[in-house]
Amino acid sequence: MLRKGFKDAADDLRYLLSRGYNREGAVSFVGDKHQLDRTERLVLYRAVYDSKTAEDHCQKRLQIDAVADKVLGVDGYNVIITVESMLMDKPLIICDDGFVRDVSAVHGSHKPTGVTEDALKTILSFLREYRPLRVGFFYDSQVSHSGELASVTRHLLKDHAISGKTEAVKKADTSALKYGEIVASSDAVLIEKAKKLVDLAGELAKRSAQARIVNLREV
Repeated sequence: MLRKGFKDAADDLRYLLSRGYNREGAVSFVGDKHQLDRTERLVLYRAVYDSKTAEDHCQKRLQIDAVADKVLGVDGYNVIITVESMLMDKPLIICDDGFVRDVSAVHGSHKPTGVTEDALKTILSFLREYRPLRVGFFYDSQVSHSGELASVTRHLLKDHAISGKTEAVKKADTSALKYGEIVASSDAVLIEKAKKLVDLAGELAKRSAQARIVNLREV
């Protein structure tokens, strides 16, 4: 997926970010310089961080067993899309900050499929092992079919005997933050706002598809 020269591009971006350059502009500059394709630019944008930001994110990331007897707020689309990518053998990256991210870039255009329900069942079966007190799934209401997805999730929570709630809301990240003692997400904006997070999709992927995850630091 990533060419041999990608490491040089990643190092260039880390350098620019460490000196305060805007992420979007820096990715564009580095992508043009190294003639990167769309997927490689997405990897840069989602996976590469300066050392301070990466360390700050790492400090907030808890092991999955930390959710035991805690209220967990789930950034729904963020977690589901990553697990869908895993189930469809699409690329997953262990990023500079230790979080696992997909490079599908489909959040705003996501449409539920049979894989979506499989992803939800996989997530909930995994979560049930760690006994959270309650789990809230929140989906951005501006994304088509979010209400439908919330309804499916609500039924599956009951099927898996997990206490909680699920809603389509205007700002899923804000709702997940307000609801949970711990938040499940790998979204960088939400990581900046949260105090404690688990990389729910990443932990699941490491268990189920470790061999197919690309570690950016080993590229």
